[in-house]
Order: sequence, then structure tokens, then C-alpha cells
Amino acid sequence: MKPRGVTLIELLVALAIVGLLLLAAAPLYAQWIADNQIGSGAESVAQGLRLAQSEAIKRNLQVEFVLDPATGTGGWTVQEAAAGTAVQSAPFRQGADRVAFVVGPAGLTTVTFSSLGTIVTPNGDGTNPLETVDISSSVSGTRALRVLVGGGRTGIKICDPAWPDPADPKACPAVGG
Repeated sequence: MKPRGVTLIELLVALAIVGLLLLAAAPLYAQWIADNQIGSGAESVAQGLRLAQSEAIKRNLQVEFVLDPATGTGGWTVQEAAAGTAVQSAPFRQGADRVAFVVGPAGLTTVTFSSLGTIVTPNGDGTNPLETVDISSSVSGTRALRVLVGGGRTGIKICDPAWPDPADPKACPAVGG
């Protein structure tokens, strides 16, 4: 009767093959994780903006969305404009703590919604409202996303600034469009 089992050479070959497969898949896995974090960050910002807009309508008063774009520690807050009472806050930690948030125009972080859900210009503090938030990662091969404030049917839209077909709904509108 022939002995059953695996020889040491067969085990080492199998481990080498598994190691090579893992080594080949690691960059794709990192890119997949980064893409998911970019998507999570964009959804979080869009959710906060939609919450601020709906709370302004529900409460029949001005409500602000305030973004803290710091990577790893930032987040957003929805608050009543006059009283400053926080309605809800969300940190960028679960799935979006390693992406970069770049606001446009630079330095602007607040959007004020009126009791009708429209954007108030200027904000209560005299600054112009936030118009865009670009979310990106330092991992190569990832696609950045942009959250447009005041764009789309609901006033808030997530789009891809690098999408090749400008007529596709996934693409961001041209500047001034």
C-alpha cells in the first residue's frame, strides 16, 4: 500500500504559488479599498447635504451644512443657522478616513439652506456657499469623485470629473454648466 499525504516539496510549491498570487493581487486589492473609501466619502458628504436640506424644510428655518475636510479626523455637521444647535454630526472614519477632501472654492466649508430647501447666498456669516467637494486617494489607478452642491435634480449630485463622455449622467457638468 502506497503512503498517502503531501511531501515537503509539494507543500513548498503550493505555498510559493499562493504567495505569488497574493503578491499579484495586493495592488488591485489596495485600489479596490481606495475606490470604496472614495465612494463612501462622497456618499457621506452627499448624505449630510441632503440631511441639511431636508431639516431646513422640516424645521422651517435656515440650516447649515459645515464640512471639516481634514483627512483622518474630519467630518461634517448639520446645525441650525441662527442658534448653532447641532442636528447631526458624522466623522469621516468608517470607510473614508484615508481619502482627501478638497473644497471648492478653496477655503469655503459651509452651505446654508433656506426653509424652502434652496441654497442661501451668501451664508449667514457672509461667506459664499460651498460649491464642490472633490474626494480622491493617493493610491494609483483610483477615480476621484466630486460632490456638486446645487447640481442635479435634487440640488446635490455625485459625479466623476474624469468621465470621458460629458453627455453621460456619471460625468460632471462643464464649468459654468
